[in-house]
Amino acid sequence: MARCFIGFLIQEGSKEKIRQVIGKLKSLPMECKFVEEENLHLCFSFLGEVEDEKIKDISSGVDSVASNYSSFDVKIYGMRMIPNENYIRVLALDVDGGSTLIRMIKSIQEEVGGDAKPPHLTLCRIRSVKNKQTFVERIKELQDREITSFTVDSIQLIRSELSKSGPIYTAIHEAKLKVE
Repeated sequence: MARCFIGFLIQEGSKEKIRQVIGKLKSLPMECKFVEEENLHLCFSFLGEVEDEKIKDISSGVDSVASNYSSFDVKIYGMRMIPNENYIRVLALDVDGGSTLIRMIKSIQEEVGGDAKPPHLTLCRIRSVKNKQTFVERIKELQDREITSFTVDSIQLIRSELSKSGPIYTAIHEAKLKVE
């Protein structure tokens, strides 16, 4: 069994602006666990525990979806408090990939299944916030700002192995999108 999701691991060249945002967040009055830099990703569909013998079928489904889409650009912007500002458990950046991203996520769900949430890029999981009013004000200062943009050129089946130091993400299958 493997804990898996379908997504896109953020490439090194796109991480600098995200690092800058994380640097600003580190000064906020909160206790949290930041996502390891090598694990920054977009999740298109969370599959959960998958039996090893189903990996090949899921990979074929990912290939099928990828064959219908061309590479597309996404904008990373703003800040999202999940589930909401009254009960903050996750800080994430919003992702805008236009109608292509929305259609592709829907295709992944139809072809492979899983649980898809609105597109976002998780930065940290929050344990507690010390001064909520100040915290929320500072987060709102980051909302609606474009952080970076990059091209999504593949869909990856990613294994998430839990360890004491945090999850280790490994792309176990990658399907390239068409290049136009």
